[in-house]
Amino acid sequence: MFSHGHVAMRRLLIGMAAYFILAASTILLTSNGRSHATVWPADAIILALLLGSSTRAWPSFLFAGYLANFLANLVTRGWSDGLVFYGIINMSQTWLAATLIRKMGAHENLLEDAKSTLRFIGFAGVLAPAMGAAAGSLVSLINFGESFGPSFVRWFASNSLGLLVVTPFAMALFDGNYLAEFRAKPLAGRMVSLGLLAIHGATCAIIFIETTLPLLFLPMSTLLALSFRCGRAGAMAGVVVVALFGGIAAFRGTGPIALTHDEAFTQALVFQCYLAVILCTALPLTATVAARAQALVLLAQRDEAIRLIMDSSSNAVLGFDSSGTCRWAAGQLEDYLDLRPDQLRNLKLEDLAPHLNADLQAVLGSPPANLRDVKHVEFVPSGRPMLTLEASVGRWEQAGAWGFVVTIRDISMRKLREAAISRMAETDDLTGVLNRKGFKARINEAFRSGRRPLTLALIDVDHFKSVNDNFGHSVGDVFLQEVAVRLQAHSDSPQIVGRFGGDEFAILFEVGIAEARKACEAMVAAIGARPVVNERGIRLNASISCGIAELDPSMSRGQLFEAADSALYAVKRSGRNGVGEAGGLRAIS
Repeated sequence: MFSHGHVAMRRLLIGMAAYFILAASTILLTSNGRSHATVWPADAIILALLLGSSTRAWPSFLFAGYLANFLANLVTRGWSDGLVFYGIINMSQTWLAATLIRKMGAHENLLEDAKSTLRFIGFAGVLAPAMGAAAGSLVSLINFGESFGPSFVRWFASNSLGLLVVTPFAMALFDGNYLAEFRAKPLAGRMVSLGLLAIHGATCAIIFIETTLPLLFLPMSTLLALSFRCGRAGAMAGVVVVALFGGIAAFRGTGPIALTHDEAFTQALVFQCYLAVILCTALPLTATVAARAQALVLLAQRDEAIRLIMDSSSNAVLGFDSSGTCRWAAGQLEDYLDLRPDQLRNLKLEDLAPHLNADLQAVLGSPPANLRDVKHVEFVPSGRPMLTLEASVGRWEQAGAWGFVVTIRDISMRKLREAAISRMAETDDLTGVLNRKGFKARINEAFRSGRRPLTLALIDVDHFKSVNDNFGHSVGDVFLQEVAVRLQAHSDSPQIVGRFGGDEFAILFEVGIAEARKACEAMVAAIGARPVVNERGIRLNASISCGIAELDPSMSRGQLFEAADSALYAVKRSGRNGVGEAGGLRAIS
């Protein structure tokens, strides 16, 4: 493993060597030794190193670049006084581009999106090369007598294209992104990428070698294929290949560029314009492809997160299109509908009917008409009577299409809690039987249901006030609790027992008056058969008086209570401890 210092030194030496080789090759292949090169990619090496390192390392990289620039010009052009200034100008424009790009926060990924791409083009492709072109053309004018105007255009175009074409490519090489992306691909993907790059290189070689047909459009097709298949890395590598073959051909006067004009300067300018068009096509395209790739990654991550959430959630979700076909499904569907999510996909509502509750089928058959409406339905799934589910149905619309989403959740615990709360609200705290509210609710329910026959019994505990007066309310409470237990235990008839308050009880029998009378007589006998004993050993005898009345079709609920109450008072007047019915009386001795 290299230490940080070793890595920095290695990058410095690699950058210096790469700069020298690129600069010398470019001068030899695309310049006559006096004019500026057609494309100048060497500065992009230093710019890539600056953008990929801290500003403390910049002086070392800039000095290395200056030294490599001086040596390349010395070897290829020979000595002249102006050679000292070329390196200063090149490193100055490189430093300016790096400073501006870093200040705008666009140095980490030059082509990440449209905004980063525009900043990169503006700083590295326009502003910095323009400054360098002005100074460099002035030196060329003084040193070689080159005309300032054409020299400015050539310098600006060559440096601009060199920085724009090579900088992202060089950054990916130095950072190891090219190698990482290549290794991350499966073998088939690697072979496809290498094959496309080879086809693109062969196409460029053929196009720029022959000088009979103007086929400059062909490299664009292979470049697009590289961009879409390999993303940013493939696009920038493809542009570098075009620049390499095209620059050599432009200087040698071969290829389609030679068909445009006889003058070398014009041919060079045409090639620079051609390369600029290629670059202006590739840069936005790579930004778009990169944004698309990132969006797909984020979408895949979101889908995976949603899947994990749904797998661990107690909910289930179904998505239907407007034809009623299930397009996606997730969650605990097998627990609710006896079908796995993969079995539900592409099924129509009519195919799902055997697995759906009738109420749910009705809601799904008429989903909400607008986005803000949500329909809810509670149901018990077939074969799972202990479950209570709630389905929420909402509408979705997108790009002219519509459908609906069904969310199913288990509300069994909620329903149990609601039932428990309801029972507490309707239960007498002391005796555990229904209170007045709960008892009247049961009578109302019986009236609405039309169940017949019904017999009502109203019961008072005899002489209960004396129990409280003589022994206290704690004894009285035990007395009432024991009475309630015996009222519920000594009857074979279906009954509902309630306490109205104090010593008043009521029983609703779902039998006729004859059976109800037998049940009440058994209760009167059971309560009087043995004394009530509390925890202190106090023994008290108990008795009850009971009045019963059977519901007549012509009776209202109030009339039924009045009839039973009249029968109860008749028992009390005759000596208590007995059962009386509307129209008759029997006492228990």
